[in-house]
Amino acid sequence: MKTKSIILSGLLLLGLGAATTSCEDMFEPDNNLVSTNLTPQDTVYQLMGIVQNMQKIADRTVLLGELRGDLVDVNSHTPTALRELAEGTAGLENEYNSPAEYYNVINSCNIYLANVDANKMAAGKPYYRSEIIAVKCFRAWCYLELAKIYGNVPFILKPVLTTQAAEDMVNATDNRAGLEQICDYFINDLAEYALLPLNNELLPFDYENWKWNGKRGRYFFIPVRLMLAELYLWRGSAKGQGAGQGDFENAIRMYHDYLAYPGEELTANSQRASWRGWRNNAPLSSTNLYYDTFRYDQSQGGGYQFVIPMDTIGYWGTYSDLRSVFCAQMKNNYYVAVNPSVRLREISRSQVNCVYVYNSPSNIDTMYVSDDVNMLPDQIQMTGSSAKEDFLGDLRFAAVYENNAAPNSKLLYHAEYSPEEQYIRKYMDGKTMLTTDQRQNYVGFFRTSIIYLHLAEALNRAGLPETAFATLKYGLSSTVLRDPTKVSAYEYDKLNSIMSYGLAEGNTAAMWDPTKFVTIDQVPGGYDASGNMVSPSTNGLSVTQYGIHAFGSGDAWYNKHYCIPGILPLPEVTPLGDDPTEEELALYEEQMAARQAVEEQNHQYLHEGTAAQDWVDKVILEEEALEGMFEGTRYYDLMRYALYHGDPNFVADMVSKRRGADDQDMSLWNRFSGGKWYLPLPTR
Repeated sequence: MKTKSIILSGLLLLGLGAATTSCEDMFEPDNNLVSTNLTPQDTVYQLMGIVQNMQKIADRTVLLGELRGDLVDVNSHTPTALRELAEGTAGLENEYNSPAEYYNVINSCNIYLANVDANKMAAGKPYYRSEIIAVKCFRAWCYLELAKIYGNVPFILKPVLTTQAAEDMVNATDNRAGLEQICDYFINDLAEYALLPLNNELLPFDYENWKWNGKRGRYFFIPVRLMLAELYLWRGSAKGQGAGQGDFENAIRMYHDYLAYPGEELTANSQRASWRGWRNNAPLSSTNLYYDTFRYDQSQGGGYQFVIPMDTIGYWGTYSDLRSVFCAQMKNNYYVAVNPSVRLREISRSQVNCVYVYNSPSNIDTMYVSDDVNMLPDQIQMTGSSAKEDFLGDLRFAAVYENNAAPNSKLLYHAEYSPEEQYIRKYMDGKTMLTTDQRQNYVGFFRTSIIYLHLAEALNRAGLPETAFATLKYGLSSTVLRDPTKVSAYEYDKLNSIMSYGLAEGNTAAMWDPTKFVTIDQVPGGYDASGNMVSPSTNGLSVTQYGIHAFGSGDAWYNKHYCIPGILPLPEVTPLGDDPTEEELALYEEQMAARQAVEEQNHQYLHEGTAAQDWVDKVILEEEALEGMFEGTRYYDLMRYALYHGDPNFVADMVSKRRGADDQDMSLWNRFSGGKWYLPLPTR
């Protein structure tokens, strides 16, 4: 029998009817349907069929983005297919090298778009507009993933319903598209929707009022502004340094308008892992809730903005195995498939953790946690790691990672079980313990703090390094942006020139609602000797977010070591009174001249060369490692950096140091160097 192409089988797997079957047992939307020429006569179930097919690519999307990076490493129990991914040896037969599932979704989207009545109106509005946007975003997301995985891929925008049509598509040589071409098409395909004065209302149906397995339905769809922001960020990065300015400004527009949309504001996070009571040599607080932010729909920020809902029992549908890859479970005899890398620990421990201790107005300390493990408290209490070394530097790794000796009682009767048990709390849905083999019923993408880090990338590459760095150190808010000691007037004015889309007229990328984006810098006092916050609100407003670096590296906004190198402090200027003397006027003019000279020098360093932006870019990449570890983003963060800086060996440099900066694996380097970042695309 003739062997069919893997892509071909994916394209044919979904006929017009197949895309809409087997959905009713999983989704039960309101019966408020309109007949169309689709089969069956119901666009809701057609759309749910697409969501169901997204389940098949959920796990592989995370694994392809994480295992090929530098933050995890294999072990003696790593399955062959995952080992091949991590070691850069995955070939055509590797089970994760299967574009067919992505093309399943794409073909379903093409079928839907070819048959839906796009002109149907109801109450003066396009009836299917939100569904069409959702389908187009699914298609754009899948194609962007394919470009990141394979480089150049068959680009198909029409339904494929016959064997011959599929064969023709696969065998054609003139239908391939790479990253830039894919971004070009889908930016044009989606751009008109960013102008609509709507945000979450652009998502299909009234899914705010019903849930599936506890999950709010609006999170099953990709917000169009968020999808556009990612496309602009990738296209600008692909063009290289100095060539993608307009794309990065458009990315800023889209990220801003999604995060700051009135009534739907999304702050970065107000839960973090931090030292408390350091002066009294007290242990870490056991009430730390950073590990609990890795869920969707978090009121405190940090949650996923798009989730693929999964079944938890194989009999009922497609389930996720990510827990058994990262966490000890009975099904894997408590042997995990991958472990945190030495390099991840090096990045984490290299951070300077600052603690601000407020006792009284005359007794304030800024303390820096020692990098000597022997100086840490003997009894460290925190939901997370039990190794003292993991509490050096940034605390996020310790907050989400745990590796403990298995109970002797378990090993006594189960010799095949692992003597140690690893848990990654990002795959525990906020739980502190996994007592069963139950699988997580969703796979999350676009976590809010990751969105902010991508915004920081766009800001920096658009020539706004101070604003980008403020996202890490202080958190974005109106008070931060208007503070010239944090963001220069030049950058603030430039932000004001980036006009938003879809918001109120006159709104700019510099505008963040001061009543919603409240950052710690607004809070007087700080902390008392026990680490408790003093005056935790300003004008009745609670703090809603920190700078992202503060999620694990302490009170970063007070850290004098965490700043853009090369920036000179602004000289003090004595304010003039109502009736200044000639001496006071002369002093004022002298001080202002000195200040203006320093401002000009800083401006030249920040904005007329690349040194400052290059430094901020590396810090953002480091922050993406600390915040995004284990979530499937790391490999693509490295790729985006390498594309922008035109360095085809950068990914190899990073991946080859998994086992430590001083233990570079040159075989890994050879496999990833020279831009060899992609899986081989199956053709037969």
